[in-house]
Amino acid sequence: MIAAAYYYFKRNYEANKRNSMLQKEKTEMELNFLRAQIHPHFLFNTLNNIYGMVMENERAGQVVLKLSDLLRFSLYESSGKRIPVGREVEFLTDYINLEQIRHHNTRVAISYDFEHIENKETPIVPLLLISFVENAFKHGVNATIGKAWVHISLKHESDTILFEVENSKPATKKERSATAGIGIENTKRRLALLYPDKHQLNIIETADSYKVSLTLHTHD
Repeated sequence: MIAAAYYYFKRNYEANKRNSMLQKEKTEMELNFLRAQIHPHFLFNTLNNIYGMVMENERAGQVVLKLSDLLRFSLYESSGKRIPVGREVEFLTDYINLEQIRHHNTRVAISYDFEHIENKETPIVPLLLISFVENAFKHGVNATIGKAWVHISLKHESDTILFEVENSKPATKKERSATAGIGIENTKRRLALLYPDKHQLNIIETADSYKVSLTLHTHD
């Protein structure tokens, strides 16, 4: 009986260990697949955005500089599982500045606040927030003929990060929702995999605006 019990225990332990390894591998595969989708999706959208600006020599240098920073981060620095939130904020700032250069007229009001960060070394998953910012411009500002606006903020206190993106909504009903698309769906999936029970995502649509509010609990 002792031998049988030992055999059963060992087999059960090995089965559980194998299942755990398979689940870990499956999660890694899913994350790698999502990352493979996010990188070209973001990069090609950015390249398309600056295509019409290459002939404007005064701003071309600034655009190329900002784009090179974005590419460097996307291709190299974001390969780790976690990066300091301060570095993620620098990446978001570069992206927003690129949009400010693009929308240099008075039609678009762009504002952001990244000043209230208690600890810039707090680890966060890289490229987790950019889809919300990108969508605010793509489906909000870029889809609007008249005046438009975008407000972005990130605050960190204790073990909580609060990230908010709010943008004006196009008057036309033909434009699809700013909460749709592969980028947002990938981000939702990554949140579920990497921050299970440690995040709250609220997306609110009104008659004239979209608002995304994401809370991350960074404690282990």
